[in-house]
Amino acid sequence: MGMLMGRVHSIDYLRGIMALSVLIYHYLSWTLGVPDSSTVIGRLGVYAVSTFYVISGISLYIVYRQEAWTPANLLRFAVKRYFRIAPLFILAASLTVLMASILHGVFNPDWPAYFANASLTFGFYDPRGYIPGGGWSIGNEIVFYVMFPALIFFTRNTVTFALSMLTLFGIYLYFAFYVLTPEASLAAQWLTYINPLNQAFLFGMGVAIGKLATNMRHASKKGMAVLLAIAVGAFAFFPASGNQINIVSGFNRILFTAFCGLVCFSLTMMRMGGDNIVERVLNFFGDISYSLYLLHIVVAKFFRSFILPEFPDLGPHGKLAVLVLVAAPFTVLISFLVYTYIEKPVIRMAKRITKSRKTYRAEKAA
Repeated sequence: MGMLMGRVHSIDYLRGIMALSVLIYHYLSWTLGVPDSSTVIGRLGVYAVSTFYVISGISLYIVYRQEAWTPANLLRFAVKRYFRIAPLFILAASLTVLMASILHGVFNPDWPAYFANASLTFGFYDPRGYIPGGGWSIGNEIVFYVMFPALIFFTRNTVTFALSMLTLFGIYLYFAFYVLTPEASLAAQWLTYINPLNQAFLFGMGVAIGKLATNMRHASKKGMAVLLAIAVGAFAFFPASGNQINIVSGFNRILFTAFCGLVCFSLTMMRMGGDNIVERVLNFFGDISYSLYLLHIVVAKFFRSFILPEFPDLGPHGKLAVLVLVAAPFTVLISFLVYTYIEKPVIRMAKRITKSRKTYRAEKAA
C-alpha cells in the first residue's frame, strides 16, 4: 500500500515562494531591467510559473486519484474549478480595464475579450487574449483542467499513462528544439511560449509526481532534504546566461524542467506541516499565492501610473524601493483580504453547490 496523502503543506509553501518570486522578478524588470538568466531571480521569473503547473498536477492527482469520473462528478469538478479561479480572475480583469480607462480617459473595453476572460475560455483559442497581467498562465491552467480527467484515467494503466506522458513530452521537446529559437529573445517569441501545448507536459509531470508520491511505501526525510538541496543548487548554479530564451529552449529547457520537478517531488515527499513561525509564514503566503500572483501586477500598475510619476526625480533604485517598501506590503494586505472575503467564501459556496445528494443526506442524518 502506498503512502496515505492528505494535504501536502510543503507544496503550499512552495506555491507561496513562487508567487513572491514572480513579484520580485517583475519589480526588478520594471525598474532596473529584466534580470539575466544567470541570476536565480531571472530563472524564477520564468520557472516559477512552470512550477505552478507542476504543483497543480500534484495537488489535483492527490485529491482526485480515486474519483469515479461519472458525468455528475465531471460537472462537480468543472464547477469547483471555475469557482476557484473565476472570481479573482474577473476582479483582476475588471481592475485592469478600469485602470486602462482612467489612463486613457475613455471607457471603451473590448467586451468580447472581457467575456472570454470572465468565462475563462480564451486559453483554448487565443492564449494571448488575457486581460490581467499574468493571466496567460490561468488560461493554460484551465486547458489543463479539461485534460485532467482523461490524464488521471490513464494513470490507472501503466501503458496508457506512459504513452500519454511520452506524447506530452514529445510536444515539449518539439517546442524546445524546433519552435523556440535562441536566436530571438523570449519577448519576441512570447506568443509561442505561452501556447498551452508548450506547457502541458509540466502539468502532466505534476500528475506523474503525485502518482509516484502516493505509491511510494517509504521515503527518508533526510534523503529527500538532500535531493531538494541538490535540485535547488543545480537550478541556481547551472551555467546559463543571457536572455531567458536560453533557459526555455534546447537542452537547458529539459534540464531546468528536471530541476523543478525534483524540487516538487522532494518537497511532496518531505510532508512538512509544523507549527513554527517559519512554516506559519510560508503557509500564509501559500494561502494568498493566487491573489498575490494576479493582484501584484494590478497594484504595481497603479503605483507606476499614478504614484511614481509624482516623484520625477526618483531614479530606478528609488522606484524599486517604493515598490518593495510600499506597493509590496499593500499588495500582501489586499491579497489577504481578497483571499479571506472572496476566495474562501466562494470556495465554500462551490462545495455546497457541488455536494452530492448522498453526501447531503448523510450529513443531515448525522
